[in-house]
Amino acid sequence: MVPEGWDATILGDCVSIRSGSTPSKQRVDFWGGSIPWISAKDLKLHRIRNAQLHLTERGVVTAKLAEENSILVLVRGMTLLKDVPIGLVTRPVAFNQDIKALVASPNADPEFLSYMLVGKKRVLMGLVNTANHGTGRLDTELLRALPVHLPPLPEQRKIAEILSTWDRAIETTEKLL
Repeated sequence: MVPEGWDATILGDCVSIRSGSTPSKQRVDFWGGSIPWISAKDLKLHRIRNAQLHLTERGVVTAKLAEENSILVLVRGMTLLKDVPIGLVTRPVAFNQDIKALVASPNADPEFLSYMLVGKKRVLMGLVNTANHGTGRLDTELLRALPVHLPPLPEQRKIAEILSTWDRAIETTEKLL
């Protein structure tokens, strides 16, 4: 049952989906700069700001960028056999071809959508199949067709604010421990 005022829709009606890429690793002038290049190993936290590898200004020209408030979802890799990493970008980053960037439409709050997707990880895991070489694969069309319930925008923002507050409290507690 959908709460009153909430829209039953699909994820594809709330976001546009963009693909990533990997600049040539043979070009040393592409790597070692200041622009984070996100791969599966960087999708460990909910808020994504940095990466293990970085691109130069030259390298980023050949890459795909995710703007601040994009949602990154791993769609290919061994990790998908046990988890579906999801992160909210807090600054512009480049990202590889194993990741999709979801850009929220005007009727959707990106932070709310990121938390909603985290809450649907079990459903997303059920959509993962295996590619020929045994790695996990989350088909973009299945992701696009994912059913979602979207409250009015002010309510989305309030829910996201509450969840963000809890996340910060958990992070602070973990640091203290």
